[in-house]
Amino acid sequence: MIFEIHNDRTNVLNAEPFFVDVLNAELRYPIKSMERYVNDGDIVEPSLPQVGWDGWCRLVRKPKFMAPWFPSGLLARAVRLADKFRVEYGFDDQRIRPEPSDIPALDVEIPLRDYQQEAVDRAVQVGFGVLDMPPRSGKTRTAIAIVRRLTQPTIWLAPTDRIVRQTVEAINSFFGPGYAYHLEGTAGRDIALGKNIVVCTAATAVRLKRPFYASRECLIVDEWHHGASVSYKKIMRCCGHIFHRYGMTGTFFRSGSDELAMHALLANTVYKMTSSELLDLGHLVPVHVAFLPVLGKKLRLDHSIPRWETFNGGHGKFGIMEHAYRNQLCAHAAYVLAHKGYRVLVLVCTKKQGYLIKDTIEALLPPVKLGKKLNRVEFISTDLHRGRQGDVIDSFNERGQVQILIGTTILGEGVDLPVADALVLARGQQAEVSLTQAMYRICTAAEGKRQAVLVDFADRHNKKLEKHSLERLQTYYKEPTFQVEVLPSPAVFPQWLAKREKGV
Repeated sequence: MIFEIHNDRTNVLNAEPFFVDVLNAELRYPIKSMERYVNDGDIVEPSLPQVGWDGWCRLVRKPKFMAPWFPSGLLARAVRLADKFRVEYGFDDQRIRPEPSDIPALDVEIPLRDYQQEAVDRAVQVGFGVLDMPPRSGKTRTAIAIVRRLTQPTIWLAPTDRIVRQTVEAINSFFGPGYAYHLEGTAGRDIALGKNIVVCTAATAVRLKRPFYASRECLIVDEWHHGASVSYKKIMRCCGHIFHRYGMTGTFFRSGSDELAMHALLANTVYKMTSSELLDLGHLVPVHVAFLPVLGKKLRLDHSIPRWETFNGGHGKFGIMEHAYRNQLCAHAAYVLAHKGYRVLVLVCTKKQGYLIKDTIEALLPPVKLGKKLNRVEFISTDLHRGRQGDVIDSFNERGQVQILIGTTILGEGVDLPVADALVLARGQQAEVSLTQAMYRICTAAEGKRQAVLVDFADRHNKKLEKHSLERLQTYYKEPTFQVEVLPSPAVFPQWLAKREKGV
């Protein structure tokens, strides 16, 4: 049996039928809805059509007149299966590293930490793979250095417009104004063809045609943990000729059952850095986590109403977003932290929850002096004009008037807040990827920052919320830079905080 390897797919030549069945049984994952995948090229039907759809998405393709194949990201898994079933195999690697391009070599120095230089060297040597490096480790700068070494026309994907803008600014700060091009929609496609580095969101990239991708020889995807989405599958179908393909993420896993879909596109880890290593090097600070118990009445919902079974319509809405006592706890924790001099980040689920917490904190603070354009507590959401958002974030980062910054997902990936040394996680929920991204927001080492504090909540007033709290607690315990304590009562939080400040 021969594994014939291409950039995007691996053909299985001369395979025994039983091994193809083994691959088909192993390279699959469960999905909730068939509709999302039917027109996306993935196989969702079972082997016996009369049974009906069985809930699995299969990644092995079995064309009638061609050899079976699977996405090349799953090659290592296929090899392990061949070893397990003692199937003899060989490799025929058809991938071709591109010749040097006409792009002039960039005579510019990019300052790198030792581990970043090691990651660049390894990535260029291997040619493709995932940079599995924790949040705050400098993945963007590392990727810029990779692009400089390769000097290949590149398409760089980021999850949001804000991150795209920040990436373009970072690239151009090294290579000069206009070197990287921010592509918004498809109107600037012709201009983009002449640019060495094109940066855009996946929403834009999925609308680009194959002739544009034919002009690219390198693909970089920021926040690769989004790689299981349908958009990235469609994008990758246009990149079969691209040898150099890199993913960057601080959370190389998925919270759901579709992790295999992400690995199918790109799975090999080209370089890995751990949070404990970053802590030892002084690039992260230790974080003390306080779990405050929510001691309110049990939340009872009429589960005969289907919408109350959902997070947004039931236990999440009434147990977190609009739960008066819990939001008061969040506000009080933020106030105590600010009173002690912390720069506090409060992450909420919805705009309504954000406004409720903001109003409660403002009632605890002294009134703002006349003439002040900004308040000590500010809430950033889509209701706030983009210019005002920038002013608020700048004030927070410059240790100005804004001391407590409340935000929805608009303060998610890509918004750099290095001075933040306290986080109140008001939004609850359980997804490990988004939680890990959030909790590392306050870890970045900065001048005068020796440690950070994270406040979360033990939601004992509802079974589902309590389960979510336990899952978050387990996530904190897994991280060596986080020290966790479940407090017996919210009333002891000020004393707990005083002890942490004294190093007790």
